[in-house]
Amino acid sequence: MQAVWRGGISLGTIDIPVVLHKATEADSGLVLHQVHAEDGSRVRHTWWCEEEDREIEHRDVAKGYQHPDGRRVVLSDEELAALLPPDKERISVLASVDVGSIDPVTLGQAYHVGGADPMTDRFYVLLRDTLRESGRVAVTKVALGTRESLAVLRAHDDLLVLQTMSWPEEVRHPTGIAPKSDIAVRPQELKMAMHLLDILSEGFALEELHDDYQRALQQVVADRLEETAPPHRADVTDLTALLQSSLEAVRSGRADAAPARKSAAGKTASAAKRATAQKKPATGAAPAQKTTAENTPTRNTAAENTTAKKATPRRAS
Repeated sequence: MQAVWRGGISLGTIDIPVVLHKATEADSGLVLHQVHAEDGSRVRHTWWCEEEDREIEHRDVAKGYQHPDGRRVVLSDEELAALLPPDKERISVLASVDVGSIDPVTLGQAYHVGGADPMTDRFYVLLRDTLRESGRVAVTKVALGTRESLAVLRAHDDLLVLQTMSWPEEVRHPTGIAPKSDIAVRPQELKMAMHLLDILSEGFALEELHDDYQRALQQVVADRLEETAPPHRADVTDLTALLQSSLEAVRSGRADAAPARKSAAGKTASAAKRATAQKKPATGAAPAQKTTAENTPTRNTAAENTTAKKATPRRAS
């Protein structure tokens, strides 16, 4: 499991090195993208400057605030970084409170807390068992991402679990949402309702529940995929086989080319020998004159042979 945060729990003067792992997964099923309805191609979001009416690069985007009167404030990365607490790698324990005093509405993302140093595992176990035996949770502050959050630290089985909380000013007060207070429920109705809940709870196992929507979505996508031919792509798993076949093809090509190169070399050598033999008699002046004298009757003989051939009638085929 990949760690998403590394730091330590600060409990007074005791520091316990820990790592955080996400305990839940919000998008565990199929992820749907925004696509063009006509051809199914992906739709990309661009960074558009309203003032200049043009697209800009992501590197030119900053954080800012616009006052209702129109004034604008652009904050630099350095200014935002300076707002974080100096110790960004610390879970600071502020106090411990009863479990029942924490409103579940305020609870957010949960993280499994793992020990990061075997030398301090004793302190980890001490804090875990103390929270379990006392029935309390530790209220902490921690900087996750770009902001500081409230969080509770509690014992869960053999682990510590950190769960972020909303700040008190972030919790909305449900004014005017509840039913009218003058509605009364009779004892017999309450008893029957409790009996109904007991019947519904028989054989119930929370771990057996699943996301029906995700299962139906996966089935729809699987059916549609069967109707569509997959795009042609090289199978990464067959890369070794492709390389092996390529090597064999190259070796075979070289073996076939070797005799041709040898034959060509032989022809070149024979031609060179013939040229050398023709050049050797012409190394001196005297032999050159003798050859010229002897060539005269040869030319006559060749002419006579040509005449004889012309006179010989061609045999019918």
